[in-house]
Formats: sequence, C-alpha cells, structure tokens
Amino acid sequence: MRRIGIIALFAVAFFLLGCATQKPTHQGEMGLESFVSQKKPEKIPKEFLPSKVPWKMRKSNAESDMFYTSSLPRKPEVVFSVNISAIMADWLANAIVEGDKIFLADHTGVYVLRKDDGTLVWGAEIFFDDLHSRENSPLQPITKWRALGLYRLVSAYGVGKHLFVGTTNSVENDAYLLAFDKDSGELVWKVKLESEANASSRSAVTSNLIVAEGKVYVGSVRDEGYVFCVDENGNFIWRSKVGATVRGLAYGDGALFVTSDPSKKLYALDAKTGKVIWVFEHDDMLTAPSYRNGKIILSDSQRNLLALSKDGKPIWKKSLGVSGDVWGDPYIALSDKSIYAVGLRTLFTLDFDGNLVGNFTLESNERGGKPLVSRDIIILPVEKDGGGKIYLLWRGGVKLSEFEFQNVDWMPVVSAAYGEIYIATPNLLYKLADTEKPKIGSVETKLINESLVVNLRAYDGESALYKVLLVYSLNNSPWNYKEMEIARRYVMEPIGGYGLMEEEYTATIKAHSGLTVEFYIVAIDNSGNYEVSKVYAYRISK
Repeated sequence: MRRIGIIALFAVAFFLLGCATQKPTHQGEMGLESFVSQKKPEKIPKEFLPSKVPWKMRKSNAESDMFYTSSLPRKPEVVFSVNISAIMADWLANAIVEGDKIFLADHTGVYVLRKDDGTLVWGAEIFFDDLHSRENSPLQPITKWRALGLYRLVSAYGVGKHLFVGTTNSVENDAYLLAFDKDSGELVWKVKLESEANASSRSAVTSNLIVAEGKVYVGSVRDEGYVFCVDENGNFIWRSKVGATVRGLAYGDGALFVTSDPSKKLYALDAKTGKVIWVFEHDDMLTAPSYRNGKIILSDSQRNLLALSKDGKPIWKKSLGVSGDVWGDPYIALSDKSIYAVGLRTLFTLDFDGNLVGNFTLESNERGGKPLVSRDIIILPVEKDGGGKIYLLWRGGVKLSEFEFQNVDWMPVVSAAYGEIYIATPNLLYKLADTEKPKIGSVETKLINESLVVNLRAYDGESALYKVLLVYSLNNSPWNYKEMEIARRYVMEPIGGYGLMEEEYTATIKAHSGLTVEFYIVAIDNSGNYEVSKVYAYRISK
C-alpha cells in the first residue's frame, strides 16, 4: 500500500509539472477563414494615377523650357515608326501632342497624325495653291489635305485653343499668324503681322511661338525686330520693336523676355502692353532665353551659361562651353529644380544657384543636342557618325537605356506627352512607350497583434513602380484605398526608382473578431500602366 501511495504521489507531481510547462490556451485568440468574394474591383480613381500631360510647345506658359512635368519610362520600346516630312528650313519640327493627336510641320505646311497609330488625320498645304507637292509625300491619302496658297513658309507653331502657325513673309508682303481648328484642319482665322510703313523689310516670324494667358506671341526679322501679340480669337493686341532679328521668347510672371541677333541686349516686355520694362546689355551676343523660378537662363556667343534675376540683374556666369543650334537656341532644359546644359560632349546638371551637381559624358564621336527633362528621366538626343541616338538618363547622370536611329544626318528632336516619348528625324517619327503592366507576386496574409497584415512582392522593369495600393472593404463597405509601404528603404533612392527591381510592399488593417475583410492589390507604374490582382476575402474568427 505504501508503494502504491508513493507511485500516486509521483503521478500527481508529474501532472502538476506538466500543467506548469504546457502553453496556455487564450480564449480571445483570432484566426482567418477564407471565403469566395462576390465583390468586383472598381475603376481606379484618377487621383491615384500619375499625371499624364500633353506637349503643346517646347516653351510654354508653364514657365519652362523642354520640361515634361510628369514621369517617363526608364526602358521603353518602339511602339511604331511612321514616314513623315519634318524639315523646316534648317531645323527639324518638334512633335506636339495633345489629346489623341500629334501635330507636326514641314517647310510648306502643317499636318496631324493619330497618336495611337501615326495615320494622317488632316494636312494643310500653306505655301502652294495646289497639292502637286504632296502627291508623292509619305503623308497620304492626299484627299485629307487642303491647299491655302498663301506663299508663305512655316516658321513656328504651337497649340492652345487652336493650332497656331507663324509664317515667313512673301516677296512684297508681311507674315501671317494662322489658327487652324485642331480637329478638322479648317482655317479659323489669319492675321497679318504688319510692319511699320517705313520698315526696312517685311515681317517674317523668326522666333519660337508662345501661347500664354490667352495670347499668342511671335518674334520677327531684321532691323526692326518686332514682337507681335495676338489673342487666341485672332484680335491683334500689340507690336513692339526691339531691334535686330528676334531669336527667342520666354514668358513668366507677366513678362516676355526677348533676345535678338546680332544684338547684345535682353529685353523684358510687359506681356499685356508690349512696353519695355527693362533692358540688359551684355558684352557678347545672347542666345534665346528661358525662364524658371524667377530666373532667366541663357547663354552667350562665348558659350557661357548665364543667370539673371527677373528684373534683369546678373546673378552668375559659368564657363561650360554650352552648345546650341544655328538659330541661337541653346541646348538647355529647365526642370523645377535643376538646369541641364549640354556642352560639346557633356551634359551638365546645375542647381538654380549655379552649383554643378552632376554630369554625363558622351562618346568621342557623339555630339549632344537639346535635352528634354521630366520629373526623373532626362532624354539626351545625340548626333553621331552614320546616325542618331537618344540616351535615357536617371536624373542626369546614369544611363538607363539608349536607342539608335540609322541613316539619320540630323540631330533628333525629342518631345514627351502622356508618359510617351516622340522622336522626330527628317523622314521618320518614332513613338516610344512602356506597354507592359507591373508584375505582382504572391500575396501573403496573416494576423499579428489584432492587425491583418498583407505582404507582397512587386516590380515594373520598364518604368518602375509609382504606387502599390491595397483596396479593401470591411463588412461589405465601399472600397477604401491605402497606399502600401515599401518594406525596406535605402539611404539613397535606387537608380531608376523604387520598384524597377523587385521590392516587398506591406500594409495593415485593424482587425477584430467577426470582421469580414475583402481586398485586392493595384500596382501602378510611372507610365500609368497598372495590374489588378484577384479579390481576396477573409472572416476573422476566434
């Protein structure tokens, strides 16, 4: 009996020890139970997508020069190339893109292509009074053309309320400013840009064209050097004389900044009245100006880069060997934070205080042209032996990709719109874009400390990721949006941006027993492409 008692005592002791070491069970512990959702993803609200903006002219009332105010793909593909006619005297046309249309010009006319496939919408032959010169043109069918017979050549163009075109003069008469209906190609109005009675020559548009605050501005030729202002309805507003051939116009803060050739002066004109506000006189001839952040940026005939205040006071000068074209347009581009200036074989990046913050060096047989800058990508056109090319650079210093164009004897001209890139050569227009959707990996869901945690891996190898969204519904509520966070941040943003390579993203939702959670994932790239996952559905249970 004593032995039985001892055994019973040991049994009780082992039982108590087991109770002391066993993991306790919590009555409130929650679990996940999946079910099949009946909810469908909805259309993504615009505010969650990257902005897609048009390209109305290389200088505009956005107070910028060659600045695309959104993002561009890092590694795009050629969507199409179409035969065009793009030579305007001694320079190439710049593709203007608005809505579903591409606006282009050659020496004697303007025309419109469809943005999706490059087919002709309409054309206007401005110089000749018949269409014989267009019969063998690649821009067909000829039935979509009309002839105006104004015997003026195309000098400048831009888009606002209409497609506006500035012309040269005729043998004995002045230039015209024309307005075409953008959809039909009908001539809406034409205004003669008349010289003074005793002028040394007839007016002819020689500057870029600017549309700002409902007004159209162009500069004119020779000794008088007029600047003309016409409103978008075709009403003549003012004419101002600055002397010498006007080469460049820039607009900002209610003023028009004007340089002329061979003058050494920069004029500031009141944009409403045309009256001279101030005149800055330099030691050397000045190139076409640009305006941004309260500063006028331009170069001189010694290839220095200059910055002036908006009241005409010199701020700084840098000897960078800045290049430019034969019409005095320097190879510079201005973003909201930086100045990009191209020397013979170097792209320089400066801040607006004139500090050099980066550079990119070309190959020995390459010569850089006028760059285009976006929020994060810089496109640098290049002329080289046997052809042309463009570089796509990450914020001015690191090459992400490049494209070569064979048998191109001219510097390519670049524009950007709606997250796409357009390159004009004398006979071909290329459209480059990212057409690929982002990639979403497996989605993991777990409960941690009364929160539903969603993890996934995603990337976009063409444009990098703009946002990854968790779109969720609680107890069948309307869809809610929450931006997912990148699980690991770096000291410096990766080259090309976050999500160009695969990254982990995470988000949490507060959970409690009895809650139903339905969600899906939207991954959006910087070109506006997006991928939507399936809908996941869970009940939170005890």
